Amino acid sequence: MVYKLAKNLKSKTIFPSTYLPNLVYVKHLLLVDEILLEKHQNYLKQTYANRCHILGANGLQVLSIPTVKIHFSKQAFGEVKINYLESWQKQHWLAFQSAYGNSSFWFYYKDFFEPFYFQQKHEYLFDFNTELLKLILKLLKQEKPISFTGKYELEYENVSDLRNYFDAKKRNQNEVEEGENMKKYLQVFTEKYPFQANLSVLDLLMNQGPQSKNYLLND
Repeated sequence: MVYKLAKNLKSKTIFPSTYLPNLVYVKHLLLVDEILLEKHQNYLKQTYANRCHILGANGLQVLSIPTVKIHFSKQAFGEVKINYLESWQKQHWLAFQSAYGNSSFWFYYKDFFEPFYFQQKHEYLFDFNTELLKLILKLLKQEKPISFTGKYELEYENVSDLRNYFDAKKRNQNEVEEGENMKKYLQVFTEKYPFQANLSVLDLLMNQGPQSKNYLLND
């Protein structure tokens, strides 16, 4: 995957499913006309699939959604189930509240996200991520058609492929550079920590509010 591909996306682009995606991911969502989400690629641990990064009082914080363990080596992403034996929903919400409770737009947005952590229990990680993604696009006033892959294919014709562009484990250098080249904005703990680039879009929304879309499109 090269940086030029990410900059010259085709109208339909295939993305991996991620939990509260980072800013580079969301920026590319806004640049395409149609979103195709990969549902049948093998699920890999320690990726953005079930984790996001926020900036809290103690610095960079990684939040992970636990999944149900399987007894075989490979599993399609769409078959991965969320483990609710752990109280991760409450833990994530308390982390959000601690990180963004004093932000400019916490009370503006919190009611949109709260049901995902107190009222809803999606069985599958893919479904949970997708519903959050739809909400994020709605809040950014950038609703776009979303479809899902019917089976795994190594390559697609006339579709830009970003499935391997976003990688929390291997740290794709192109993605890292994109994030670092984005403009800085005021974060809650600016006086305590240097600017943290390419965090979850939640960080941008809570700090920039309705200006988040302009930030991403005009960067």
